Amino acid sequence: MEHPSPASVCQKGCLLEGMPPQRLPPCQRYQRGERIAPKDGIFLICRGPLGCLWGPEPERSCLEILGPGDVWESWEYAARECQAWALGEVRGYSLQRAQWLELLRNPIVEERLVNCMCQRSRRQSEWQLVLARGSVRARLAWHLVDLAQRFGERDEQTKEIFVPIALTQEQQAQLIGATRARLWEARREFEHKRWLICGPEGFWVRNEEALRRQSLEEF
Repeated sequence: MEHPSPASVCQKGCLLEGMPPQRLPPCQRYQRGERIAPKDGIFLICRGPLGCLWGPEPERSCLEILGPGDVWESWEYAARECQAWALGEVRGYSLQRAQWLELLRNPIVEERLVNCMCQRSRRQSEWQLVLARGSVRARLAWHLVDLAQRFGERDEQTKEIFVPIALTQEQQAQLIGATRARLWEARREFEHKRWLICGPEGFWVRNEEALRRQSLEEF
């Protein structure tokens, strides 16, 4: 636990980015592989990727990846098997509902939340179109570019983007609606073309523009 100012915690897109200290509880920090279980029910994400994982161990299904600007609230369905896990270093605030509502009275936070919800809606609509019409290669390319935009760290010299998120092949296949075999074929093709490098700590997007073009491929 630590209690730094929101400015030192927030990544781009966080609802508290650039704002003066709020009346917030201590900031919570999680490392990759740790479960995020807010005791007060609401977790405001300020930094890092949070995975919504469902199912029993050891191979949990990854339903969605949340990040700065998103809010996790413990789900009350699916036999309570859907849980939040840190996919990298995650920081945020565990809030009671009254604290969350008080925070939303700030017009800046309110406007940012609306913008975040609109962006998320547009992203989901775009993904639904790719999922319905795109090939496995297109779906994988869209997914890689999306994660790079939201969580990537760009090298200013090479322009390559490192994304510090490492999913299992099964989890990545589930996210793009494909089998592990089809995912492996598409990923191996991207690596052969030197568009992508995968490693144990995440992946490098070496040619973002090529992946964007690939995401437009239809069946």
